[in-house]
Amino acid sequence: MHGSERPVSTTLHAGDNRVSLRRLIDQGVRVHSVVCDPPYNLSSIAERFGKKGSAAARTENNDGSFARLSGGFMGKAWDATGIERDPEFWKLVYDILLPGGYVFAFSGARTGHWQACAMEIAGFVMHPMHGWVYGNGWPKPTYVKGIPGLEGWGYGTQSQKPALEPIYLAQKPFSEKTGVANILKHGTGAVNLHGCKIGDGSESRPRDGEPAMDRRYTDRGATDFAALPGAARGGSPEGRSPANLILDGSKSVVALFPFGKSGKPGIMRKGRNDGATYGAESRAPGTRMTGHGDEGSNARFFHHFAPTEDDYRWAIDAGEITEDRGDAVIYNVKAGKLDRAGSKHPTVKPITLLQYLARHITPPGGTVLDPFAGSGTTAEAARREGFDCILMEAEPEYLEFLHSRFHFESETDIGINASDAQRSTADEKVSINDLCLIDILGDSVLSTLDTQKLVPPPRSEAFAGTDLTALLY
Repeated sequence: MHGSERPVSTTLHAGDNRVSLRRLIDQGVRVHSVVCDPPYNLSSIAERFGKKGSAAARTENNDGSFARLSGGFMGKAWDATGIERDPEFWKLVYDILLPGGYVFAFSGARTGHWQACAMEIAGFVMHPMHGWVYGNGWPKPTYVKGIPGLEGWGYGTQSQKPALEPIYLAQKPFSEKTGVANILKHGTGAVNLHGCKIGDGSESRPRDGEPAMDRRYTDRGATDFAALPGAARGGSPEGRSPANLILDGSKSVVALFPFGKSGKPGIMRKGRNDGATYGAESRAPGTRMTGHGDEGSNARFFHHFAPTEDDYRWAIDAGEITEDRGDAVIYNVKAGKLDRAGSKHPTVKPITLLQYLARHITPPGGTVLDPFAGSGTTAEAARREGFDCILMEAEPEYLEFLHSRFHFESETDIGINASDAQRSTADEKVSINDLCLIDILGDSVLSTLDTQKLVPPPRSEAFAGTDLTALLY
């Protein structure tokens, strides 16, 4: 856990997230960051087979799969809502976010451009896209048959193996003239670089006793991106700067990267400083260059996120897996059983990935918003990092799961509240204060939650004991 040990609060608002956002905005509630996985609107099948007058979805030659999918991705109707491409929705997200605050929003590789445009229209400044690379996607082409010379050719919108999901990084512009002034006023505006460096310990946890301990290193490099045993080390002990490519750590993904060696720290002898070529080396001769002096798979230049021992214990406590956990569980990619924790939500992401994203853009003691709660992975990630979290969810089946995951206690038919709920983790008892479920089905039901707790703390509290320069450079 990178966050503080202070008690954190998690709130869940049921119903239309636009209604919840408007109400919270009117109440003066503001958040420091947004981490979310919106619907991807993979609805071409819905458009072709799910409307009146469409061709029959089930015939003698198919099993009705189009009918099952006509509601959207994996048959989920919420995936065809189009909310991710609605600038008015993103304007609500923009309004509840503090000036300078950031959004990490997953999207689909085929439809993400709509989402990015909607976010920019709403007023966000778009930063370079991040990519989440995974190894368990499967292509689904329709192969050409009966045409000589085209054997092995195929067509369709998923003819290639899906291996990347975009994560859009957006920022609300500063309200002040300078970044420092904005940070001092609102606590937002910078990303946590030093706390998210590659090789800072988050990718090289001891694995003694784990079923995968003998797989720590491949023949040509480190699957957990540590230096090879005995390899020389150099450069900054804090690790490499975070990149906008993130890996799942699976063997199939790591194998894509060649073996390489890194130089040791030194002084640049020759430089090019004319600025004539975008992306070219522009540092002047004499600049001190960092280096690490290590070798291994070039995948070590990027973060990867796989289940940890805490994930195992949490999933065991939740009843999703047993103590007999085998290799199939360890080498899960995207989200396996450990991260789904019993959820039926088809787009759950690994908890460690969500922890990294939240830590990257949320200031100490801040509040994270996820308007598409799903299985609640963002809330669990925020809790582990010491952040408060506001969740929103409309689907009854996911609301039921969230209720069981976070141990709410029913008090009335329309309001659910739990205070000082206890949950065991691998090595600690954590108190989650003021967990509550309000606004059931859009009705405004106030619980015992003090909504003022969600208003950003003053600068002195949010950044007590924090060196602001560490967030800026």
